[in-house]
Amino acid sequence: MTNDVLIVGRPGDAVARRLERALTARGHTATWLDGPTAARLFTIRVTAAGNQVEPDLPIFIRPMPWWGADAEATADARFLRNECHATFQAAAALCRRPVINRPKANGPVYRLTAGSLGTEAAGRSEIHASGPEQIVEDDSSFWGENAEYRLGALATLPPGVPVRARRVDVAAGYEIVTVVGAQAFPATRDARSAAHDLAARSIGLASRLGVHFAAVTWAVTDDTAEAVRLNPYPDETELRYRWADVLDALCRDLLV
Repeated sequence: MTNDVLIVGRPGDAVARRLERALTARGHTATWLDGPTAARLFTIRVTAAGNQVEPDLPIFIRPMPWWGADAEATADARFLRNECHATFQAAAALCRRPVINRPKANGPVYRLTAGSLGTEAAGRSEIHASGPEQIVEDDSSFWGENAEYRLGALATLPPGVPVRARRVDVAAGYEIVTVVGAQAFPATRDARSAAHDLAARSIGLASRLGVHFAAVTWAVTDDTAEAVRLNPYPDETELRYRWADVLDALCRDLLV
């Protein structure tokens, strides 16, 4: 398996499926496993020469439901699942081959919005609440994203679901820039993306967070550009305009 790329994720993950086909077209193979099965693949040794992970192979990590069945699992099953999770995180963090996205010491990076990114515009700070009904806002320009990743005007989001919301600039356009390592691919040809240097700024933002692969969404006007979301596990809708470029970059970075 040393010449393979390991894909870890859900079987139905469309982004990973596209990458698998791209690797095959380039004469490489991909092994697809879920998290617990991938964890059992690795052996980690601590030696005088340093930490060693076997097998040491490139890994493409996608989100997966590690804990979905735990409510019905026995204590022994939950313990084994925890051990699998810790083993996989350690192996992915310590192996020497490329890992997209490699876990950090404090765990993986998840989806972030303007408040977490520290890119809030003046007067548009985020409000976090246990449900949209807890936020008293009559202004239709107040939008939010809830714990189910539903995005929309505050009044359209279901009650009782934790939400983070902020006032948006209704005159702004939106640009999605996909980052793969040192490369960035804006989704549109809007001249404002180049004027605001969104490619370089997206690379810098992802680098600061230690994320190799991400989609950065920007709210753009003639005068300003504000990063409002970073998704380290981009989905099809975010990547659809630059698939060929993104797949080329992912294959190149995995196979170095």
